[in-house]
Amino acid sequence: MSTRRITSTAPSSSARLINGDDLPIGLIDIELSMPPAELLGDTAVVMLGPEQGPPAAVLKVARGLLRATELRTQRRVLAELAIHQGLNEEWRDVLPRILAFDERRDATVSVESYRPGMDLAEVLVRHPNRVEELTTAALSAIAPLHRRTATFVIVDNVCLLRRWVIEPVAELTDMCQRLDPDLASEVDRLGKMLRQALIGWRMPVSWTHGDYTPGNVRVAGIDGPVTGIVDWGGARPGGLALIDEYLMILTASCLVERTDLGTVVAERLGAGGLSDRERNALGAARDRADAEIGLHERINKRIDERVAILLTWLHQVADLWRQRATHPNQHIWWATNVAPVLDAVVAGRGFDVSSARTAHAKAPPQAVNR
Repeated sequence: MSTRRITSTAPSSSARLINGDDLPIGLIDIELSMPPAELLGDTAVVMLGPEQGPPAAVLKVARGLLRATELRTQRRVLAELAIHQGLNEEWRDVLPRILAFDERRDATVSVESYRPGMDLAEVLVRHPNRVEELTTAALSAIAPLHRRTATFVIVDNVCLLRRWVIEPVAELTDMCQRLDPDLASEVDRLGKMLRQALIGWRMPVSWTHGDYTPGNVRVAGIDGPVTGIVDWGGARPGGLALIDEYLMILTASCLVERTDLGTVVAERLGAGGLSDRERNALGAARDRADAEIGLHERINKRIDERVAILLTWLHQVADLWRQRATHPNQHIWWATNVAPVLDAVVAGRGFDVSSARTAHAKAPPQAVNR
């Protein structure tokens, strides 16, 4: 997303922000006078609050069909999660609340409550030694959403495969045809590999955030806890919770290792899965969620880590391409985030589908009561 962040101290009282009549119209008009940064539009983000003290609310002005849709989706998602019977008020406290919303001819305007704390991405950059603990905290924060809205499906039809594999692979194919046609066969191989790996699996699906990265999480400090989860424009029900989990893990590693997603993913495929630090964070968060929710048995039949890594990477690059949120020089972005992963799969540093499916077939069935 192309986003400009501007701080405003226009309102003298946070209470005034709840009234749509008191919105800082001058700020909105200034934003609308500026040309969009890209064809699909952009979103300007303005922090609102008193002259002294922290912000009280966040004003978002979205232009373009895609950005306006994201704000409308976030409004609907937050409204649905606010009344979901499986979610409690303690968990809802980390969500922003929509205070005002306005559809205009040339923009969509939303005002949401400000979630206090520090941006997790900034904390990780400054304190990379805290990555395991902070990643665990972020994974634990989203776990109640995944667990308390979960149902199980068996991947036995093309509808599920279309959403999880076929459609994002089509986006990747479009990228390839535009940027590097020589790799088209590698994209096709990746699609076949993922379809074979997923068919027959019994998997939990749930509400998911859709862009669960450190930049969308706020924490109280370097020791946590999580104080906010923001930007719900990509959320949806019936999604794969593992994509939220693995996206947080991989993007946190990108920040602390100061490298691109493609490099991290290719290295993990070559190593056979997550690093010890990443696996520890995922395991600790899942253990904590199981204990808090009171599960008597765990699901031991986890999908192969390399399949999960590839699925997460595929959805992320497809989303970025669809939103045109890639590097301004798309060939550089392709060379650093896409080509290394395709090369790793084709070179045999990915995974063996047959061995993964054999392990799955031998795993005993688990009785899970959710």
